[in-house]
Formats: sequence, structure tokens, C-alpha cells
Amino acid sequence: MRSRSRKSGRAGRRSSRSSQGGIRRRTAGRSAVRRRRHPLRRKGAPPPANIRSLCAKARIGGLTAGLTARQESVHGYEDELQQLQQQWRSYCLTVAPLAKSAYLACMQAFIEGYFSATGTPAPSWVLLPTDRTVAAVVMAMNEEESIPRLLGQLERLPLQEIVIVVNGSTDTTAVKVRESGRAVLIHYAEALGHDVGRAVGARTTVSDIVLFVDADILVAAEQLLPFIEAVAGGMDIALNNLSSYMGSFSGRDEVMMLKEFVNRSVNRPDLTVNSLTAVPHALSRKAIQTIGAAELAVPPKAQVIALQHGLKVGTASMVDVITHNRLRPGNVGMGNQMARLIVGDHLEALGWMMKARNARMHYTDAVRNRRCASVGGE
Repeated sequence: MRSRSRKSGRAGRRSSRSSQGGIRRRTAGRSAVRRRRHPLRRKGAPPPANIRSLCAKARIGGLTAGLTARQESVHGYEDELQQLQQQWRSYCLTVAPLAKSAYLACMQAFIEGYFSATGTPAPSWVLLPTDRTVAAVVMAMNEEESIPRLLGQLERLPLQEIVIVVNGSTDTTAVKVRESGRAVLIHYAEALGHDVGRAVGARTTVSDIVLFVDADILVAAEQLLPFIEAVAGGMDIALNNLSSYMGSFSGRDEVMMLKEFVNRSVNRPDLTVNSLTAVPHALSRKAIQTIGAAELAVPPKAQVIALQHGLKVGTASMVDVITHNRLRPGNVGMGNQMARLIVGDHLEALGWMMKARNARMHYTDAVRNRRCASVGGE
């Protein structure tokens, strides 16, 4: 695998570029995305009556599960979290499928009921909408300040595996990871690069669903649920939906244009600028085995391989990784190093697809006017 160093970047203060999506961020007051509050989270707004009813039932279900756990004397943070996950899934099988708008509220009510029975304060855990095992792979390089916060979010989830690939760090990132009671550290003294770490982590995991996140972007546990749910529901690759940041064609940079061109070239214009280059995203075990873990070192190439093999690729949710990216020396300014690297990756993806299909991919040759291209106009 080739050594890569991929960190998302932004160009300038007024028009910034991110290697997560190759997207220009607009200035304050002209946000590219109007953020919508969840109806249950609007300040002072009570949940709808039907959701309150579902939450009341979920709380009773959690109370029953908590009484059972108390009788069986379940102890230990991780064991109790995993057991609570099993109890939650058992409860979900006894009720009608929960709508997405009700899931978080009912899940929290279940947890509150559970811990009210055990007589202990309810932690801020987030339970999964699936019975399948889930892992998280985190790429980290000199992230001693952000890695504890990200680990704190991941540890709220009943994940089977948390794999942190620390490489090329000159700070205490590895030390911070070792302080976690659940994370597995894979440590390389040399810099492997962002996406090589992704490939290493994918090869290490055995779970049914694998989440991929970056240590320098804090993502709340709740924001990861849609990606898990999408793969659990049959999707092989669940992408971060950054389509809302596209804007007008004249405002796009070379990275964004190339992302969209690759998706159109493989007959998936619906994916617009969405790519495995942007975290968070989730892959099924089938996707990792079909693509090959090593190919994840070049995300656009991995994406076209998946499409060539008929895997189900789509978007799951929108997580804003544009405005929260860190500025780094190699990813600022027009034509910066990261932008050139991403462009190269997409050209490699196109080259692979042209060999796998044909030189014109899905485009036909019938519309060409060959007389105009002939010598002398003949």
C-alpha cells in the first residue's frame, strides 16, 4: 500500500476547501446548509403525543429489563452496555418498528427505565438499531487533544471493536488511546497516511458493520446511527451526504467537479459529489471482502470497484465535516497538496474503471460527429 497523508483542508477564510468533500464553505450568514433541529430537541417544545406514548412503553420495557438485570447481578461497564443492547433489541421485537423520529426518544426512555430499576444514574449510552456486530475504525495522527473526546463518543455505543490506527504521531496520541478501556491501538512510528490507516483498520476488524471516522473531527454517537442503520438495512456502503454543499457549478473547485464526474462516469449521477473520501461512512463486511481491504487506501477507487461488483452504495445522513475541519499546512490554498492527491486518486479510479469496462465506460459513441474531427474537415 502506498504511503498517503490525507487530511481535509480549506482554502482561505471566505471560500474554504475540504479534502473530506472538496467543497467550498461559505461565510457566516450565507451557510450552504440550513441546519434543521430535530423536533424532539427544539427548546421548550414537547414531543408529539404519539411519541410520548411510545416513550412511556419503552420506559416500562426498560424498567422490566433493569429488574431482571438486578436479579442477575450484572456488573461491569462493558458487559452491562452489551447486555442492555441485547435487552433493547429484544424489546424492539415486541413492538411495532420505531420511526426514525421516535427512535432516540424511545431509546433514551428505555435506558432511563432500566437504570431507575437498578438504582444507579443513567449514563449517556446510545443503543444500536440492529443485532449485527459493529466496529469503528479511527485514523489518527497528532490528535492528542481531539482523540479523548472522539473515544468518549464511540464508547457510548455498544461496539464490538474500536480500532485506532495511530501513525506518524509526535505527540501523546498513542498514550491517550491506551487510556481507553475498550479501544485497540495499532501504532506505527512512521506516517502511513490517512487512508492507509483506513485499510489497516478494515483488515483488523471482524464485525458485520464497520464505521470509519477521523480523529480530528468530533462526531456525536447519535450522528453515527443512520450509517449503521443503513448498512443493517441492506446497504453495502453508506456515505456521508454532502450534496447540500454543492452550490452552483461556478462555485465548485476541481476536487468537487472531479468527484461528481467520477460518479456520473460510472452511471451514478444520484451520488453527486458523495464519496468514500468523506467520513463518516460505514461498510458492510461483504463490501470490505469484495473490494479488498488494501483497496480502501484509495477511497475513490474502492467506490468504483464496489459499483462494478454491484454492491449497494448510497447516502445515509449528512454530518457537517466541512466547517469543523482543522486547517493544516498542506491543505490550504488553491491547488494545495491534498487537493492534488485527491485529484490523483480520482484519476486512478477512472483509470481502473476504464480497464474494467471500456475506454468510454457507459457512454456511447454514436453521437460523435467524426467529420468535424477528420483532417481537413473531410
